[in-house]
Amino acid sequence: MSKMILFLAGYLCIYGTVHLYFLVKARRAYYLQGVGYGLLAAVLLFLMLAPLQGRLLEAQGYVWPAVAVTWIGFLWMGFLFLFLCLSLPLDIYHLLIGAGQRLTGSDWTGWMLSRRQSLGIATTIAIVLMGYGAFEAYQVETRTIVLPSKKIAPSSGRVRIVQISDLHLGIMTFPGRLTPVLEAIRQAKPDVLVSTGDLIDGTVFGKEKIAANLNGLAAPMGKYAVTGNHVYYMNTEEAQAFIESAGFTLLSDRSITIRQLITIAGVGAPAKRASGEKAMRTEAAILENAPDQVFRLLLKHRPVIDEGSRGKFDLQLSGHTHQGQIFPFGFLVFLRYPLRQGLNRITTDSHIYVSRGTGTWGPPVRLLTPPEITVIDIVPRP
Repeated sequence: MSKMILFLAGYLCIYGTVHLYFLVKARRAYYLQGVGYGLLAAVLLFLMLAPLQGRLLEAQGYVWPAVAVTWIGFLWMGFLFLFLCLSLPLDIYHLLIGAGQRLTGSDWTGWMLSRRQSLGIATTIAIVLMGYGAFEAYQVETRTIVLPSKKIAPSSGRVRIVQISDLHLGIMTFPGRLTPVLEAIRQAKPDVLVSTGDLIDGTVFGKEKIAANLNGLAAPMGKYAVTGNHVYYMNTEEAQAFIESAGFTLLSDRSITIRQLITIAGVGAPAKRASGEKAMRTEAAILENAPDQVFRLLLKHRPVIDEGSRGKFDLQLSGHTHQGQIFPFGFLVFLRYPLRQGLNRITTDSHIYVSRGTGTWGPPVRLLTPPEITVIDIVPRP
């Protein structure tokens, strides 16, 4: 409960400040006052609270109002972030021009934009970028990584792992959303299909059909999943039931060895550990019983390395960061999760791969961070 209160306080403080910034910019550009100013403030208050309102409506069973409010709220969130990234540099530019005028005593007003022009430029470019980002969010890329390992015998040949992550199937998922993802997975022809968290994130329309489509994907050596932090923001049992109905074996703080060729271990999301649920095994304990001669694959939602498990796995697959999802938010994400997106070497024979994610959270937009499915070919080392 205390964490939720802190989250809400942080959300209202940060997001509220950005809305206040937009309100001041609009008021000064159009000289708003009285009824017009109050109406704009009320609209901005609604938009600021819309994502929270959508969650509340969804929890109370008002599905269609929740859909409408959620879409409005998250589209606005994406626009406002881009507006802020464009408008702040213009403000800094004008501050520098003003400082130059005072220092030199010259008139540089010809180099300045009016308040209305500045607001219009930032708004127009933000809308254009939103449109492009909405298009990019559904251009799923297939990234292929080849990883040699001495634990794969030449007689075994290649083991192909396909990773999806952060699909965030939820109330904003619409029919056909998964079509490019499913097709990319089919074309990859995985031996093993894994989901590294946040497969589901709330109410899903037609979830039986979606689960059946995922269940129908061929993976001769199995499909495996771990939970992400968003699973614990909803009905946990319902989320786990969906993951299993989609054909995935849920690895929650346990491991499984397949054909004495590969051991797949899964770590539960930190939210689970904080919730007091049973199953609190450490990563090292999960991995230590795996046969030494088999390739050890660790599935973990967040891209962090546990010091106790360092050197105990051959490859860790993670997601969570979305690489920021909307540029330039990735720079802030990097401060919290410094492992770069893609393949990172941990030790001589140990790596972590951080996925950009296959879906979107919040705004249905990705800008300069296209979604991906990842194909990892584990091959014998010569």
